[in-house]
Amino acid sequence: MESKFKSFKRKAKETLAFKALAIKVKPKKSFNNTPQPDPPEYNNLQHWAAHPDFPNNSNAIPEGTPERRSELPADVFYIYPTVLFSNTTWNAPLDHVRTNEFVDHMLLPGQASVYNGTCRVFAPRYRQATFYSFLNASDNSHQAFDLAYSDVKKAFNHYLEHWNQGRPFIIASHSQGSLHGIRLIEECVESSPIVDQFIAAYLIGFQIPADKFGRTLQNIIPAKSADDLQCIVAFDSFGENGGPLHDKDNCQHYYPDTQQWEYRKHKKVAAINPLNWTTDTTRASSDLNIGASRIQLNKEAPFSGKQFFSDEPMGLDFKKLSKTIPNECSAQLDENGILHISKPKTRSFRVGLLPNWNYHIYDYALFYMNLRENVEKRVFRFLGSRNS
Repeated sequence: MESKFKSFKRKAKETLAFKALAIKVKPKKSFNNTPQPDPPEYNNLQHWAAHPDFPNNSNAIPEGTPERRSELPADVFYIYPTVLFSNTTWNAPLDHVRTNEFVDHMLLPGQASVYNGTCRVFAPRYRQATFYSFLNASDNSHQAFDLAYSDVKKAFNHYLEHWNQGRPFIIASHSQGSLHGIRLIEECVESSPIVDQFIAAYLIGFQIPADKFGRTLQNIIPAKSADDLQCIVAFDSFGENGGPLHDKDNCQHYYPDTQQWEYRKHKKVAAINPLNWTTDTTRASSDLNIGASRIQLNKEAPFSGKQFFSDEPMGLDFKKLSKTIPNECSAQLDENGILHISKPKTRSFRVGLLPNWNYHIYDYALFYMNLRENVEKRVFRFLGSRNS
């Protein structure tokens, strides 16, 4: 256990680091005084990061994993997380090389590939909001998120019109992607006929408020077991002694019923444990963790602070997904729905943590095979329910 003195000292350092970071990544001008990037045209495949009609790294599978099926019975619409840390714009241009590097060489193989065992992968490029938007709940941030969401919604509607053809589908995301994903479900799935094609949503890494269910979501439920359908699967990973820093949390969710943004802090979270697929507070042993997976690059990436917050390309080059690593960590939900994990065995999963032992960037990696197996379970249960 961490002593009170060490905890105080750590939190003081994190507060100073947080303030310094906010200054560094704050856009120089307001949203209204910043030229916005050109909008996407989703009939142009260059405006998709992943699509069945061209090779991309969402097709990766961990080394030693059985080959993918030749026939995939479902689709996934995947919305990637924040990778724009620029202070020159509120929203990413579609041709922003740094953003596209992260998406193509880290997020498609590290996250979207979880779904490729049973799903065709569709992942739109979108004018995502810059990281600072989460640090300052303001009209600037709301406008940046609204612009990003408008692209996601446009891409989803294009997918439905041109490529879905009545197929079952999943919505999947991480972090900022989950902020847009929940809104997409509220506005475009919840009360639409397409809800009958909707298998589930995996909205990971953005604390989905429990108060959305029964309020803006009447037909879609929080996942409570391994095979619920028309549900939302969510969790947000922290260390055993970590948890959300409510005093610093300026993240908000949009509520369509009031057309207002509300803080997520202090709200109870709808979440499920990805090791035992329950919503209770029982600790799931690391024995249930059937395989984490790491991204391997063709050369070491220069992840220095100066390089990371630059707009310049990093030269990322995806090589492969590692062999899966079993028993990486245990997991336990607390009474508020926050997932706490034991210290991962592998060193590479213990670096780059966010404040207060937040394992945010490893939400997918630590539970890679558990997620992959669960996606398959829900897809085939959905198909069975259709045929019964």
